[in-house]
Amino acid sequence: RVRSIAQTHRPLFEGEIYLTGREVCERLFLSPRTLQDYRDKNIIPYTQIAGKILYRLSDINRILSENYRKRVNL
Repeated sequence: RVRSIAQTHRPLFEGEIYLTGREVCERLFLSPRTLQDYRDKNIIPYTQIAGKILYRLSDINRILSENYRKRVNL
């Protein structure tokens, strides 16, 4: 049970949940290269701690919300 919790638990840093690049790629169906491209073009904000790149879940959700387009029925 402890192993299961340790694998799925996400500690909060100042009330924020951070995701790894792999998690972002899985959630957004992106390749790691595309995610790097988005970082390089400042499309997705990130932070780097001790060489590890992390993404705030709130930033990912905000980007998705801002770029959401409703389907237009023809």
